Amino acid sequence: MIELEKGNRYKIEKFFITMHDTVILTCLQGHMGRAFTDDLQNPACAMVQGGDFCFLNGDATKESTNQLISQILNLTELPLAFVITDNTKIGDKIEQIYGDNCKKIKRYSIKKKKDEFNIEYLRSIVRKLPNEYTISPINEIWYDEALKEAWSKDFVSNFLSKEDYLTRGIGRVITYNGKIISGASSYTIYNDGIEIEIATREEFRNKGLAQIAGAALILACREKGLYPSWDAANLTSVHLAEKLGYEYDKPYDTYMLRRGDIL
Repeated sequence: MIELEKGNRYKIEKFFITMHDTVILTCLQGHMGRAFTDDLQNPACAMVQGGDFCFLNGDATKESTNQLISQILNLTELPLAFVITDNTKIGDKIEQIYGDNCKKIKRYSIKKKKDEFNIEYLRSIVRKLPNEYTISPINEIWYDEALKEAWSKDFVSNFLSKEDYLTRGIGRVITYNGKIISGASSYTIYNDGIEIEIATREEFRNKGLAQIAGAALILACREKGLYPSWDAANLTSVHLAEKLGYEYDKPYDTYMLRRGDIL
């Protein structure tokens, strides 16, 4: 397989015309991620990777497509990958090739808002933060803290460095006694916006903190003219998005691949 330089990624755009995830834009626009194809001149298949997510499409009858599918984990060097395609034949091939090391799960797409967010409503949510907590932008200190724990590392982990995040990223964290307990941040970035990563430390869940962090991040994005895109891993995330003014779209299949072990 061939890894595409940023300047050549336009050659595989045709494979993703019907797929609208912003992580695809992140890669094709050259901001982050990696891209692979079987042939630069006459490609039969292509894959883009951003973080733990891979988007794949191509001609399922071609052997090179099978080869690309079989090499997903090796090419990306991911121990766990979430693979998305809107081509059912490609999906079937993924399940055939990976067998017990593939688990098909549902994710949930959220519609891109055509109207503006209710800014005053979002501000009212942020004002509900209890006095014992503090909400702050992700700075040098909180960048380091976010990386220390598995639940919060993806607030910043897709950026090249601390300096890269502070230059191109945007995030808000809620802290308590000097520790991050909830936050929302740019998982990836694209020309016009970000893909939101939102999470709360387990013992602080069900307190409305994720809603507050999400509202604060949306406000920060709109101030900069960025669109905060949301894709939901579960129905809890869907409901949270709806509380912040988004509209649910539909479920879609995702193929979770893990190296070696049976899922």
